[in-house]
Amino acid sequence: MRPSRLSLAFIGILLLGTILFLVVRSQRHPSTPANQNDLSEASLKNLAFLKPNQLLARVGEVELRSEDLRDSLQREFHGQAGHAGLSPEDLGSKIGKALDRLIEDELLAQAGRREGLKSALDSDAAREDLAQKYVGQHLARLPAVSDADLRRFYKNHGEKFIIPPSVKVRELFLPLRDTHGKKDHSKDKANLLGRELAARIRQGEALEALAAQHAPEAQRERAKVQKFRGGAMESADEARVLALHPGDVVGPLRVEGGYSVYQGVERVRSGMITFSEAKDKIRMFLEGRRTDDARRQLLSELQQKTLVQRFEPEQAVASAQ
Repeated sequence: MRPSRLSLAFIGILLLGTILFLVVRSQRHPSTPANQNDLSEASLKNLAFLKPNQLLARVGEVELRSEDLRDSLQREFHGQAGHAGLSPEDLGSKIGKALDRLIEDELLAQAGRREGLKSALDSDAAREDLAQKYVGQHLARLPAVSDADLRRFYKNHGEKFIIPPSVKVRELFLPLRDTHGKKDHSKDKANLLGRELAARIRQGEALEALAAQHAPEAQRERAKVQKFRGGAMESADEARVLALHPGDVVGPLRVEGGYSVYQGVERVRSGMITFSEAKDKIRMFLEGRRTDDARRQLLSELQQKTLVQRFEPEQAVASAQ
């Protein structure tokens, strides 16, 4: 069966990305295959040497080819669209990392097969499944994350659970009146009106009443008391809002779509997320870190026992002939 034009286009993108990654990785001479821990570099002039089903790496006796990498990336990119918007450099880095992951999964999967693990899946999915099972088998022999581990992390990383001080405010939002391609909206009617209304609020008029008169109906809810959580504005302006005390007024400030006037209502003190609120997220974090640590340890041991070779374009062609 002849490959479709879409498949050929994807393979072309894939191989270009692989070359870009190899160019970035090192400056070593491409005359010999490289160990996984001593990767060598190809230049862009070697792009023509890589073709579909090209040999990219050898893990023990198993050869990994461009088709294996493509299958892995197709699942990660959900077909053909997941890489949209990536620059060639970012795509190359992503593909290079995917090749690293593919090599690592093959190492783990081979170790899993030697210990009798099996997978009902096919091809690349089976490789990843066996790798996960092998790591999971290792984790099952280790102590589980305990309540004491959770409490120790909470105690030792208290800064992660601080709720910073904030402020409750009322906001009067005024949309831009002239949006025809202007970059400088300082003279927009919304800004001029905002200055007038801010002055009236400082003199004692109610912000909520003025919002009912001048703000769009859909935006009048913003005039109710709410905790300020930051917004689409300059960081200096955000700091001015966070510094408000009850009764203080600041603005008009440039925000997304217009200008806003803010009035402070209440200062909110800093606080702490309680252990009971944080423990589920702490457990997820510690279990994820435990899995990553186990995977790294197993790979370090396996790399001492199994020869891993990554081929440059020229050597890939030579090996295939």
